[in-house]
Amino acid sequence: MRPLLLAVVIALAAGSSACRGTMQEEDLSDHATKARIESVLRGRTDLDLKFVTVDVNAGAATISGIVPNGDQLRVIRRLVARVRGVDHVLNNLIIQE
Repeated sequence: MRPLLLAVVIALAAGSSACRGTMQEEDLSDHATKARIESVLRGRTDLDLKFVTVDVNAGAATISGIVPNGDQLRVIRRLVARVRGVDHVLNNLIIQE
């Protein structure tokens, strides 16, 4: 029974190391982070983004522009902050009067 258990452990270990070897590291460059932010924001049809721009520099995401209300400002800021590669959010959004 022990040889079978040993064989199972070896097979599982070999399988898990093979999986780790094929995974690619995620690109955390500013360009890739900006693309992820824009993709997340574009996926939200409830947001008015026609006057919103995004820039990323050394992990700091700057969101600028005009939004229709405070709710959208808060949602955009929260979404940007959750994107991988964003260390800090600089919020330059203003609410349209």
